[in-house]
Amino acid sequence: MKTFLGSLTVLLSVVALAFGVYFLKYRVLATVAAPQEARPTPVVFAKPQSTKLRSNATLVGTVVAPRMLQLKTETVGTVESIHFQSGDIVKPGQVLLELDTSVEKAMLASARAAERIADSTYRRIKQAMEVQALSELDLDQTEAQLAQARAEVARIEAVIGRKVLVAPFEARAGVFDIQPRQYLSEGSLITMLQGIDEFVYVDFMMPQQVADYLQVGDQVALEHLGQNLEAQVIAVDSQADRVSRSLGARAKVMSPPSTLQVNDSVKVVAQFGEAQTTLLIPSSALRSNPTGAFCFVAQVDPTDTSKWIAKRREVLVGSTVGNDVSIRQGLEPNEQIIADGSFKIYDGTWVVPSELTKAAP
Repeated sequence: MKTFLGSLTVLLSVVALAFGVYFLKYRVLATVAAPQEARPTPVVFAKPQSTKLRSNATLVGTVVAPRMLQLKTETVGTVESIHFQSGDIVKPGQVLLELDTSVEKAMLASARAAERIADSTYRRIKQAMEVQALSELDLDQTEAQLAQARAEVARIEAVIGRKVLVAPFEARAGVFDIQPRQYLSEGSLITMLQGIDEFVYVDFMMPQQVADYLQVGDQVALEHLGQNLEAQVIAVDSQADRVSRSLGARAKVMSPPSTLQVNDSVKVVAQFGEAQTTLLIPSSALRSNPTGAFCFVAQVDPTDTSKWIAKRREVLVGSTVGNDVSIRQGLEPNEQIIADGSFKIYDGTWVVPSELTKAAP
């Protein structure tokens, strides 16, 4: 019995202690919360600015060189000499690489000797024909032999020419790893040649709602590494992609910066459609969560007309204009929005313009 009473006393003591701690915590929180509810939160008020804007579409483009090719071997052979280095600027007609042509040159010497013999024979027979010492058949045969000898010379010269690789235009050579005396098979890649021009292309795909308005000659904006560039649409594909229904387009960028490299990804901003009336608010006023974008407007407290309270508004966001964003739906032109300080308020918070708060003693 004494053990039971002792256990009961301990249990009651623990319950009383827990209740006391909870009551003390509640009193402390109530004491701290009371002054916070009694003070307004200073924020910056602003009114939406009405303007007319066209719809914007943000697309992804790829930088394309106007002239670029893969320098490859046309035939098998052993590298005889290399006349350029990685990253060099090569000129049109400059010899870049030569394969071993010692066998072909020997064959060419033999073919030219045969050509000389055939030419000499043809001349003698032609002179003999003038005095009717030979028949026309003999002349035709020697003429055919001469043509055959000349064709063989031209064939061997063409083979030698295929083993000498030259630059087709002014270009920058890419990185390569080819060494003299290295054996190369037919179609071996030597390097990439990227043409040096005063412009580059940007290829991008646009959805149907943009393709209906964007035409050749229109301007689009590019964003790359914090730089804003202008480009002109010079071509639109003849048909849309069967799967994505998107239409390809190509824009031309004049005097591109050195940071804009071939195959870089750039942001393409295209305006389309007719200009429509919209409201602009500072970007600092806009907030977002998984359900969408929203902002706060300041309204008169219905319980105390001398106070302003924050009311949350779900909005439909349009394009970005500098430090502002356009709001297509959710705001009225004459409403007061909370342009700065929205991060520290919630729906129903008592707010006051920061200018008045600073002026207060």
